[in-house]
Order: sequence, then structure tokens, then C-alpha cells
Amino acid sequence: MSAHRVTIRRPPVAAWATLAALLWLALPATPAGAVTHLKRGDAADPVALSDLDGKQVSTADLKGRTLILVFGELYHPRTRDLCTQIATILKDGRLADQKIASILIVAQDAKPDELKAEMGDIHWPAIILHDAGRKAFGDYRVAVLPSLVVVDPEGKVVHAMAGPVDRLADVLTDALLLSAGKLSAERFEQTLHPQPTTAPSEESERSERFTQLARQLARRGMDDLAAEKYAEALSLDPGHESAHLGLGLLLLRQRRLAQAEERFRLVLLSDPQSQEAVLGLAYVQTLRGGAELAAAEKSVRDLLAKSPSQPRAHYLLGLICEQRHQTDKAAASFKRAAELLLERSEE
Repeated sequence: MSAHRVTIRRPPVAAWATLAALLWLALPATPAGAVTHLKRGDAADPVALSDLDGKQVSTADLKGRTLILVFGELYHPRTRDLCTQIATILKDGRLADQKIASILIVAQDAKPDELKAEMGDIHWPAIILHDAGRKAFGDYRVAVLPSLVVVDPEGKVVHAMAGPVDRLADVLTDALLLSAGKLSAERFEQTLHPQPTTAPSEESERSERFTQLARQLARRGMDDLAAEKYAEALSLDPGHESAHLGLGLLLLRQRRLAQAEERFRLVLLSDPQSQEAVLGLAYVQTLRGGAELAAAEKSVRDLLAKSPSQPRAHYLLGLICEQRHQTDKAAASFKRAAELLLERSEE
């Protein structure tokens, strides 16, 4: 999404806002995920560490349970987001009779009391182990935070994933069902690699090519040509979501707010959960200001409640706070956006 040029009197706000805006423009919306070296059926290395109360805990003593091992840090926003999502996933009725232990393994160089102070009100796993010497991190070759490994009751790896994961709820739920013998390995593979129900039409494929070309042209500032290619994409496939979003962002950058709003609302009619459309519409409302600012703020805060590590939402919240003359809050939101986008650039 194009950055909004703002004038702010206090230098810290301007600095964070500028950095967040530049990073937003430079980075893709979704970072590429990584895959750990572990494969299904591998023996999971036992983990024996102290919890935050000093009690020794060993995964070898938890055989008979399915384990969810999360490698992360208490201060890390994506780790916090992942743990919240896991707590929700474990409420699935299909998992009710399954013995599951979720374990968070942290390696931060801090005292247990300091770690406890960082916990806040996130839905952390019941077991948090301190890997101060990074032995478990080394055994599992953790290079991306957070990383997650599902281990079956026999101590074998069911599935391992690292970094942001698409369709986490589907993948983790089915991995747990596979561990319990309630799902076949073939069905789990279908979850990991879903096949389209129908082959894309020639028009749809051509529409996607025009959309990709339009994005490249827009990045180079060739707005008129980009708009033409988006129009060609939509003439071939009127429901092409990416083309509507791309054209909406282009119109937003040109401050053609009514036309941009139309594109975002069209996407939301068919995909109410589209974060890009929600943010695009909220951006339109923010630029209009006045009575529409409250609606924009509600949308952004609702999105952050579900996805607290969404940098664009933090950036937009900063713009909203700036309009409300809440300088300190604006600076904090811009800073958070910049930090999250910098994390993505390093992965």
C-alpha cells in the first residue's frame, strides 16, 4: 500500500513514520516461509530443560502425549501471535479427547523472573522452558522465529514448520489429527498441498499475468500503464481479487478515494476476511478524516486483535493517532510497524 506523506512536528514521530513507510513500500506483503530440516517420521530429539519456576521438565517423560514444540521468544510478536492462535486451535472439538501438551521453548538471555515479567496476558502454553544454553535450539536447528514441531505420542515428528505459515489452523489441526490416527497421511498431504477444484481457465491465467505486469509497472511509477493492465485483467476475469486490490491501491495512491473505496468494497463482498481490503478501506476513511476516522480506527483495532503482528495495521493506526493529535501513540505505532517490517526484511 502506498505511504501517506505526513508532516509531524516531533522528530521521533517523523523518523519512525518515514522508516515504516519506506519499508512498507520495499517489502512484499507476505514474507516467504521457511521449512525446517525435520521430516515426518524422524525421531524428535528429547528436550530436557528447566521451566520458569526452576522445575526440570523432559519431553521423554511426556510420551503418550502429542507435543507441540514452539521455539520462540516471549518478546517476539510473531511468537506471541502464534501462541494465541494455538490456544484457539486447541479448542476444536475434534481434538477434545486427545492428550496434547504445548510447550514454548525460549532462549533469551534473561533471568526467569524477568521472563515472567514479559509474559503479559498472552495465551502462553502451560509449559515454558528456558533454553539458556540454546541446546534445544541447536538440536532442532532453529533459524527462524517462531518455529513449530508436532511430535506424536511415540516421539516421532509429525510435521515441522518455521516462520509465518499460511492456513495455520488447517495445517496444525490436521497434523494433530494425524498424530492421533484420526486422519490419513494422504489426506494430510492434501491439506499441505491443496489442489484447485477446477483448472484455471485461460482467461484467468491471462488475467493473473496482466495483474503481475501491472504491479511491476506500478512499482516503477508508471501508473497510467499499470491502470491499463489492471483494466485488461478485470476485463478477462471480473472477479480477480488481486487485480481489484492492486487497482484499489493504485487509485488510493492517486487520492482517487471514491474509486479506490469501490474496489476494496467489491473485494470485501466476496472475501470479508481480506486484510488488504480491510486496510485499504480503512486507509480511505483515514484520508477522509472527520466522522470516518472512528470507523477506520475500529477496523484497524479489530484487525490487530486478530493479527497483532500486521505491520500495515500498526502503520495505519499511527496515521489515525496522528490525526487525533495523539503524538506519543502515533510514534509508538509507527515504531512498531517499522520494527515488524525490519524483521521481515531480515528473514
